[in-house]
Amino acid sequence: MIGKDLLTRIGVQLAVVVGAIALAAAMVAAIGVSPGNALSVFWDGTFGQSVNLGTTLTQSVPLLLVALGWIVATRAGRLHVGFPGQVIIGGSAATAVGLQCGGLPMPLAVLATVVTGALGGMLWAAVTAWLWASQGVLEIVSSLLLNLVAVQVAAWLVRGPLQGSLDGQPQSETFPDSTLWPAYDGIVGRTLSYDVVLLPICAILVVVVLSRTVFGFRLRMAGGNRDAARWSGVDPVREGVKAILISGGFAGVAGAALLFAGSTPWMSDGFEANVGFNGIAVALLARNSAAAVPIAAIAFSSLNVGGTALQAQLDVPSSMASVLQGAVIVLVLVAAVLLQRRVSRRAAAALSPAPESDAKDADPAPLAERV
Repeated sequence: MIGKDLLTRIGVQLAVVVGAIALAAAMVAAIGVSPGNALSVFWDGTFGQSVNLGTTLTQSVPLLLVALGWIVATRAGRLHVGFPGQVIIGGSAATAVGLQCGGLPMPLAVLATVVTGALGGMLWAAVTAWLWASQGVLEIVSSLLLNLVAVQVAAWLVRGPLQGSLDGQPQSETFPDSTLWPAYDGIVGRTLSYDVVLLPICAILVVVVLSRTVFGFRLRMAGGNRDAARWSGVDPVREGVKAILISGGFAGVAGAALLFAGSTPWMSDGFEANVGFNGIAVALLARNSAAAVPIAAIAFSSLNVGGTALQAQLDVPSSMASVLQGAVIVLVLVAAVLLQRRVSRRAAAALSPAPESDAKDADPAPLAERV
């Protein structure tokens, strides 16, 4: 039975991939571009060349971090969409500290940006957690509104306290070299940052913590059954607050990665670039599995990078990548619904009583007793 379920899941996922490829081929063909030519350009623009491969992997790191934050929060039963704001505040905090760390050795300067980014994201998430835990405000509502506030905070910072452009542009000063996250020098343009090691490390860490530790068990219990959690001595509210704060920390580090491992060594008011919401989409694409998030993040990042290559070389509209991303998410959700229905039917069949005639044939003793 386990083998059959596994084969079913693999088959459904392959069907999603085939469906996405077919949809992409139909979209490019509709605008007069050869699907084969588009596939060649897409591959070269994402994985075929070392420079583009580095860009794809580097851009997948913030998506992975946000996705892991979403998974941690949902394990505790908390659904919030405050990741864009937490990415912005985490990146802003990292910028404010990083600009003052020019005299520090690189390891300390980089560590300062990482820690400050995490603390900034946690601080912004703490507002959502406090409003939910003490005031009863739905976290999905408060976090969505706080995203709008964070956008204005970033706009004020790059036009005020952190503004460092000589021509008055809304951006900070150039980051000191010691704060830039180290990159692989073997690739031209330094597009591959060493923060790609976070892809497997963070995914494995979250898997282990959620499945092999008491802390993870308490989070899952709080999110699975609040009444049972209380009877077991687990406070669902306390665990929910912890999950929201941890998710904010992941998002804050993602904000720091966008700035200090990115191609532009300064902060502008649009640096978040929808990473917060795209990270949620990555988690959905991975079906909330931390083990599958690295692959999903790379796949999602490749759509962004490949879409840019298609636009530059074949004049394909840049919005097509976003449309394809949305289509992939819809296909994944449909596949999840189909799998859930299949599991439910099997469970119902297993629990249904045997037919009356079969029951009489199998056990004639009750009939003899009645006679």
